[in-house]
Amino acid sequence: MIEFIKVSKAFPGHVALDSTSFRVEKGTSCGYIGPNGAGKTTTAKIIVGLEKADSGTVKVLEKDAAIERNDIQKLVGYVPESPKLYESLTPTETIAMAALLRKFDKKAAIDKLQVLSEIFLFKDFLKKPLQNLSKGTKQKVVMSLALLFNPEILILDEPTDGLDVQAVVSLKQLIKSFTTRGGTVFYCSHLLDIVESVCDRVYFINKGKVAGEYTKDDFADKRGFLENAFIENVGTQNEQRLINAFFENAH
Repeated sequence: MIEFIKVSKAFPGHVALDSTSFRVEKGTSCGYIGPNGAGKTTTAKIIVGLEKADSGTVKVLEKDAAIERNDIQKLVGYVPESPKLYESLTPTETIAMAALLRKFDKKAAIDKLQVLSEIFLFKDFLKKPLQNLSKGTKQKVVMSLALLFNPEILILDEPTDGLDVQAVVSLKQLIKSFTTRGGTVFYCSHLLDIVESVCDRVYFINKGKVAGEYTKDDFADKRGFLENAFIENVGTQNEQRLINAFFENAH
């Protein structure tokens, strides 16, 4: 379970979160949708303890994120928006190093990596330096890192960046299986179609505030529902007016 209660976070010249509140139930997948700069990545970082809220309350698995960060991090798998890897290492070496740092059985971790590399189709690259791999293959390694150490929660910040179609399909299947087994997923994205297919609840965030909330019952089997709801809540009507003006002025 994840809960934000009137959480605010500001950076110099920018308010990232403005008294934001939402709740994600255990065993569900939650989509967190918004434009660039809306506060998605800041929210994800606060959940995993990489940022600290200026005010408000953050609870993760009934733990207070402000004082139990280390305990929370042991239970969370995280795919950051801009992952950083040691480029000279191979995927196998990367997982072995992570297992050492997490005090996790190295053989068990590498065995899991073998399975995940078959799921995401990158087993032929396990012994090649990351610096020689494509962006998508690196993202598959990051996804594997998030899944390896028996997390109870997955925090996914734009996880499909660079992934091929097959990997996206596999990721969607993994999310559904993970929640079916009691795991919780917090999925930050600007891609409505993927969120629509895997999430039980969706929050729209805009300028640091929750701008809309919908459940699966609202959007299941209703093509275009979330897109229309996003336009209504986040206010992109003006963009269509500008698009019309652009083409009208082009002649």
